[in-house]
Amino acid sequence: MNFSSTTRARLGHYVYALVDPTSKTIFYVGKASGNNRAFNHLAAKHDERKKQQRIRKIRAVGCEPSVEILRYALTSAAAAHEVEAAIIDSLGVENLTNEVRGHGVVRGRLTAKEAERLHGSKPVEINTIREPAILFFLKQTYSPTLSEQELYDCTRQFWGVGAESRVPTTSGLPYKVALAVADSVVVRAYSIAAWFQAGTTLSTRTCKRGCKTWEFVGNLLPKHQLVGRRLTDGGKPLPANQVGFGYIPKKSAV
Repeated sequence: MNFSSTTRARLGHYVYALVDPTSKTIFYVGKASGNNRAFNHLAAKHDERKKQQRIRKIRAVGCEPSVEILRYALTSAAAAHEVEAAIIDSLGVENLTNEVRGHGVVRGRLTAKEAERLHGSKPVEINTIREPAILFFLKQTYSPTLSEQELYDCTRQFWGVGAESRVPTTSGLPYKVALAVADSVVVRAYSIAAWFQAGTTLSTRTCKRGCKTWEFVGNLLPKHQLVGRRLTDGGKPLPANQVGFGYIPKKSAV
């Protein structure tokens, strides 16, 4: 099925959902602008993304996913982004096959505790921190609805960390602490026990990048002094970088 030209014009900027008819539940939320993008997901594909896996399971029992319009005739693409992100947050990204939470997550779903963490956290200049650590910027993968196990897995997987950072030396691992950072705030801290090839340890996530990336195993450090602190650089919130992780290097002795 496709929308007619008249329908596409009336829909304009719209937000849609893919629905599993066997359970009547939404499993994917997306946005579009006067086109048939909502139906493109249903075309035959051979990748192993969660969305396609779900579609294949539905078809395996003789059913077909349905497309539902959640909001339409929105005033702009930005408005569609906001609606999409709000719906994803409401349902919980972990309950969907979406890869990320969507746009505008800084203003997204928050518990009262998370709101205080985000807006009331005490800043600390990154160059004053003396303990070496790896920073993992969770960006759009972080959600307050994640379980502790899901948050742990989002933090420890799947990273292109170089051998110089993950291979033990005579004094052990170069970096023994991992900090999960969301919106420049440290939301969790973990000890790093060892590194493994991606997809080789038990996880709530599926590895899509084979053995080209890595994952660590470790333990939660609930009383770490940086948990709940906002990382700043020159007085400004520390931004996430493009590779998704960074370092607090070991400081030289003075």
